[in-house]
Amino acid sequence: MSLLRSPDASAARPHTAPSAPSLGPGGIATGAIGAGRMVPAGARLGPPLWRRLSPWDVAFWLVMAVAVAAVSCTFPDFGITFDEPLHVEYGQRALEWYASLGKDRAVLEFQNLYLYGALFDTVEALFENLLPLDVYATRRLIGGLTGLLGVLAVRRIAKDMAESPETGQGTARGTGARAGLIAGLCLLLIPDWWGHSFANPKDVPFAVAAAWTLSWLVRVGRSLDTDAKGPSLGSVAMLGLCFGMALGIRVGGVLLAGPIMLTLLAHLAKRVLAGDGARQTGAEAWRLVRRLWIAVPIAYAVMIAAWPWAQVNPLRHPMEALAEFSKFPMDFTFTFAGAQVRTTNLPWWYLPVGFGVKLPEVELLGLAAIAAFGARATLRRPFPAGVRLDGVALTTAVLLPPAAVVATDAVLYDGIRHMLFLMPPLATAAGLGLNGLVTRLPLRWPRNFWLNPFMAALLVACAAVQVGFMAHLHPYETIWFNRFVGGVRGAGPKFELDYWGSSLSEAAKRLTDTMVKLEGPQALTQPYRIRVCGPPTSVFHYLPPAWKPTRRNTGPVDFYLAFTRWACKEIPAGQDIVRIERDGEVLAYVRDLREPPQ
Repeated sequence: MSLLRSPDASAARPHTAPSAPSLGPGGIATGAIGAGRMVPAGARLGPPLWRRLSPWDVAFWLVMAVAVAAVSCTFPDFGITFDEPLHVEYGQRALEWYASLGKDRAVLEFQNLYLYGALFDTVEALFENLLPLDVYATRRLIGGLTGLLGVLAVRRIAKDMAESPETGQGTARGTGARAGLIAGLCLLLIPDWWGHSFANPKDVPFAVAAAWTLSWLVRVGRSLDTDAKGPSLGSVAMLGLCFGMALGIRVGGVLLAGPIMLTLLAHLAKRVLAGDGARQTGAEAWRLVRRLWIAVPIAYAVMIAAWPWAQVNPLRHPMEALAEFSKFPMDFTFTFAGAQVRTTNLPWWYLPVGFGVKLPEVELLGLAAIAAFGARATLRRPFPAGVRLDGVALTTAVLLPPAAVVATDAVLYDGIRHMLFLMPPLATAAGLGLNGLVTRLPLRWPRNFWLNPFMAALLVACAAVQVGFMAHLHPYETIWFNRFVGGVRGAGPKFELDYWGSSLSEAAKRLTDTMVKLEGPQALTQPYRIRVCGPPTSVFHYLPPAWKPTRRNTGPVDFYLAFTRWACKEIPAGQDIVRIERDGEVLAYVRDLREPPQ
């Protein structure tokens, strides 16, 4: 991705029109500052909002309207995952903590979830009490809409970075808006992002908060590059607020401080290499401290406010939680890329391969393009003259977390689930790369008038194909793999697919429908005995109350439900009457173990 900024094409001159801004790498535009002019008091400063919107802006908001409609229509389809029952309970206990002003302390002793901030779980618990929906249906709706907030953050980052830092305008009308649209689509059409949004109460909300933190960091970096006064107090406060919200979901979000610190250090390094002496550099560092310090107490206050356990001891408990997560007690082997890997000893290529097979191919092209643009620009204008701080922020947001994972031997499993917060910055970088291709190629070959509409049509076709894949897999978008591994069918033997057991919910629904069809409504009151290999709530939440689990999975059984993440013990023989599958890969099944009628 590009870190570089071209020099101004011309200086601002009074009473003259500014020159057209020049195009930086990856579609990141730069240009001169136009001359100011006096505006009478009370005069309109610009055209109304609807006239300032480019066709790309309109297209983006139409896409978001369709996405909101899709969330509203499909949220009941998603099943219950492994961790969700715990988060339902944790959210309700957190709500009781706040309602009782800390007198109800049940939240402080619940599983290991007290080590996590309760921000999102509390919000979902509040809506569970307000909306006339099933508990899990409410969580689906709120989660799906939360995922769309991440799309808004990505669009904002890409739009800011593709516009000139000095003028806030692209090289042509709508350049920034086009980059924002492409980047937003890049995130929206990652199947893992869409699927996890509905049923992942930790990783996606954290990723959304991290994306908005990056968005405000980009704004701060742009201000440091272009404004002698530095970032506004509002930008700094919002940076602290979003950072605090990330910490209020997962204390491991302290890793987000890395891009913030490196961006500020890059600013100081630019000043030093530009010729500032020790006194000037020290003065600039002190100015940064005075300008940005307010973000720290805001972030800390938001984290504490969202985390009941931290409120008991605001200094010691966050440190204890960080220490606990640094040696997370989760040690087992699983299949990844056709090999058996261990959670506590992952190969260095775990994340590159994981993202390489889970990102759509066109986005990998965009990432390759932005990397090429950045390398080319670095050779032309090396550090520090051409470095843009918003580019530093984006680059470190992408590269620092994987480096930290490798350096600390972090425990990971469930594919790339724990690293979903990398998807927004990756989508931003991919969108900027694709926007750069759309911008640069017609300029390189101006006689090929068909090139621009052809590339636009190609991007639309890629988006349509991706939507088709996601619709085909629905509601199991998270099992999607790109064509580098042969899609779902090719990935089945090499990777875990439905690792959270959500397909068991559909299996339970279909078993109920099958029995009613075969035996009539009286089947709902039969005392059937059920054995489950997988998360039990995923099954029993959707079965009739008269159908009961077997005691400790022993004794007589009528129906056996299992998912295929791992080999269940003592699989009974019988006839499969329900199978949940996609592209030939079985995700869950129901086996009838009743004695055949005589």
